[in-house]
Amino acid sequence: MLAHLKMLASLAFLPLLSFFRCAITEVKTTLRPVDAEVLGALPTQTGIVGLISNLKANAAGVFGNFIVSTVSLAANTYTARQLTGGIIRRVLATGAATTDSTDTATNIVNAIPGAVVGQTFPIMISNLMSATLTVAAGTGVTLTGTATVTRFSTRLFLGEVTGSAAVTITSCFQFMAGTVPADVL
Repeated sequence: MLAHLKMLASLAFLPLLSFFRCAITEVKTTLRPVDAEVLGALPTQTGIVGLISNLKANAAGVFGNFIVSTVSLAANTYTARQLTGGIIRRVLATGAATTDSTDTATNIVNAIPGAVVGQTFPIMISNLMSATLTVAAGTGVTLTGTATVTRFSTRLFLGEVTGSAAVTITSCFQFMAGTVPADVL
């Protein structure tokens, strides 16, 4: 009799076990990628495509790594990439003073990936000419301090993003005044 009761008791649990088996089977089904995106488990395909597009748009030189640009035109406009690259070598064998200008503030801000107001960047302009070089401001750019670089000298400027279409370039100091080394020319 006891054996019969044990067998009946075990049979009573069969429906309960089958219920749990169904629940386990339901949980183990795999989610489709679209369902996982909706539930927040994966980034959306639109987000990934947008990220790749943004990276592609900023394919210019990595901001923060210096690039050296050599400019040798009579009067020149420095591009945003040259200004955010950091070092501009101005080479021109002329006896007359020259005035160069900056790119527009909008272009400069757009050349900085993820630019924010208050972000700064160094600009060094080396005048390897025998005459004075003057730097003029482009549209939306404000120049403060001395805007001239005397012959055979380098002036350090500090650029600052002051708005989405505004940049202030401040003269910090000039160094290396004198004669140009023979290996530069």
